[in-house]
Amino acid sequence: MKTPYLLFTMLSCSIVFSQDYLDKQPENPEPGKCYAKCVTPDVFKEETIVVESIPSYDKLEIIPAVYKTVLAEVILKPSTKKFINVPAVYKKVVDTVWTKEPYHKITIDDAEFEFIDKEVEVLASTESWVAGEKDPDCPSIDPNDCRIFHYRKDPAVTRKIPVSIVKIATSSQKTKIKGNYKLVKRNVEVSPATTAVETIPAITEQISRKVVVTDEATKVISVAAEHINVTKRVLVKKGGMTAWKIVPCTIPTRVGVVPIYYSSGSAVLTQESKRLIDKHIWTILQSNSSSIVEIGSHTDSQGSTNSNLKLSERRAKVVVDYLVKKGANSDRLIAVGYGENKLLNDCDNSKKCSNLKHKENRRTEFKVF
Repeated sequence: MKTPYLLFTMLSCSIVFSQDYLDKQPENPEPGKCYAKCVTPDVFKEETIVVESIPSYDKLEIIPAVYKTVLAEVILKPSTKKFINVPAVYKKVVDTVWTKEPYHKITIDDAEFEFIDKEVEVLASTESWVAGEKDPDCPSIDPNDCRIFHYRKDPAVTRKIPVSIVKIATSSQKTKIKGNYKLVKRNVEVSPATTAVETIPAITEQISRKVVVTDEATKVISVAAEHINVTKRVLVKKGGMTAWKIVPCTIPTRVGVVPIYYSSGSAVLTQESKRLIDKHIWTILQSNSSSIVEIGSHTDSQGSTNSNLKLSERRAKVVVDYLVKKGANSDRLIAVGYGENKLLNDCDNSKKCSNLKHKENRRTEFKVF
């Protein structure tokens, strides 16, 4: 939680109320007296500085693709072949069909014989040696020696035998016997049956289509940096702190509390809340340039203590941002988040309350000094 600082001007001194101020009170103060710690203000001058709000950078720009239109031939039905039967070609002829074929009848003439006498050798001629008388002049006393042998040749013995011989040889004769026939008319194939091939052309269609000439691409574009002029307060002379000083007891007027409310868990200002702020707070800031506003935001007890504290700080900041946008000086606004520490009823974590009761605690209160 931020510590509120209340600031107002009196007797040309800046009187600052803070926790440190209260901790360091004047020594031996007199009852009924008012004291102020006066400080000489810091002296500033304003300078204009150039701040780069957006650095230079490169961005990519898309170059669209380029197309050209072409005609494409699309085959709806491919070409094919058709087979055609070409019948055979015939011619009529007359043929002779033999019901009984002709043949040659053979007759045989027997052989004729005659009888003759044939001389036949019944005993073959022979030759032999025949022993005769002894040679008278042979001196051998052996009777077998000096014997004379005669060589004799006997002629063959023949006889006549009656035999038959072929006078006229056997023979045969052929006589042609006529057959029986019938004349028949028939078809003779001149050319055989064949198959002819006929090509059936494809069915196509011309279709217009877009063809990419150059694909989509990117190009780099350099973007220059952007700058803004900012007014800077430069400290020229540091102010100093003086001792406590008795001052007239002029207590500033405190304006009553003005509350605005929120939805559960929300830090969004409603139109009604903005109307109340404009009517009761913004008008005072405009009419009284020395007024200071404490913006104290609260939550109900629903949720954790830590999350409620952060939610209350966001609610206080939202109000400050709203007033600053309208032209208020942020130095005159004190934003304080109290969380769930200052409930207006008994709807703490130990109680179960209606949303209407919780709504009383979801508020921002304004204290004007």
